[in-house]
Amino acid sequence: MKKILSFLAIVIITSFMFFISNIYPQVVTGKLIEENNNGLAEVSLELYISPNVYNTNSLSDGSFSFNLVTSIEEEGQLPSGYSITNNFPNPFNPKTRIGITLPTEGKVRIGVYNILGQRVIDEIDRNFSAGTHSLDIELEGLASGVYIAHISIDEKYNLVKKMMLIYASQHLSSTAGTFNNQLHKSNSNSFLLTEIDSLVATSLIIGRKTFTELPGIVGDTLDLGELTIERYCPGLPTVLYEGKTYNTVLIGTQCWLQQNLDVGTMINSTSSGGFQQTNNGILEKYCYENNPANCETYGGLYEWPEAMQYSTTPGVQGICPPGWHIPTLAEFQTLSTSVGGDGNALRAVGQGTGGGAGTNTSGFSALFAGYHYYYGTFSDLGLSTFFWSSTEYDATHAYFLGLGYSNSGILLYDFNKEGGFSVRCLKD
Repeated sequence: MKKILSFLAIVIITSFMFFISNIYPQVVTGKLIEENNNGLAEVSLELYISPNVYNTNSLSDGSFSFNLVTSIEEEGQLPSGYSITNNFPNPFNPKTRIGITLPTEGKVRIGVYNILGQRVIDEIDRNFSAGTHSLDIELEGLASGVYIAHISIDEKYNLVKKMMLIYASQHLSSTAGTFNNQLHKSNSNSFLLTEIDSLVATSLIIGRKTFTELPGIVGDTLDLGELTIERYCPGLPTVLYEGKTYNTVLIGTQCWLQQNLDVGTMINSTSSGGFQQTNNGILEKYCYENNPANCETYGGLYEWPEAMQYSTTPGVQGICPPGWHIPTLAEFQTLSTSVGGDGNALRAVGQGTGGGAGTNTSGFSALFAGYHYYYGTFSDLGLSTFFWSSTEYDATHAYFLGLGYSNSGILLYDFNKEGGFSVRCLKD
């Protein structure tokens, strides 16, 4: 007999430990992306599971994880006037009773689950009047072991009661007390569910985005999959220009094309120096190392007069689509302010290294396109990128925005207009 009792004690302890490891520690994972499937990094996330709030941040690829998430509370958390008694008897066979006291009328939901989280009897979901009620739970025909009663009151207070069904244990008299409801065996395959109220994503760039109607946590893990935050300009997700489709992205109050401009006819660079793109009625561009495939990936490289279409007016359309223009130095400064002066926020993920590794939290998605030097050579593909502004420094130089390889700075400086830089267009 002692051996049997010792064995049962081991079963009870082991079962409780197994339950705690599979029900209490819960993990919620997922990935934040923008509409073009790029991950959104460094976004602050808040997961609301009443009455708790859990916090984390998205990683460089947009993935995130909330650890040790649970909505189940131990007894002692109920406000004054509420009471849930331990079930009696415990262990039991096959019937046990729980007492419920409410200070006012309230909604009570009860489910009983095995240690795998599977519901084993029909769930009760009804209103109870103020006062004390007794509820009988019968597990006739189920296997001996640990079962969990999950009790929710007014969808605000959650408790669990651990119950042990053992054949030959004490029976509950069928004549004792008043039965308000009886729960019977269920053939349901439902599982213990932790409901999520909402997930809130916040950053300087995207503002605040709330996700609701999310699935509940079944068992110990939940993968929310990819959650999309649309960052294109309102009413204008794409722009079709000269046979090519460009995505848009809203950064602060500015609407940008998300790719470098790639329009015009490629001309080969020569070592003669000086301006090689001329005002001849043909829109001309360089492709890095005279390779058209580089224009497909990085966009064209343009001398300043060609990009401006031979205007010197700040904010001119230049080679941009109608309704768009080449940004001024002041507009580049606004962009820098919008990302807190963090050049990594403008770089695409995978561009740069160390302190200059791109996070692309802005969605600007800058690639290190290199540049064309004014005496005919190409340089810095994969190491840096430069974007012309429409603001002159003097007759021979104009301002640009530059991003380097290994530091997070945003360079706003001037360069000889004969240089071939990238062009990124801004909405009027």
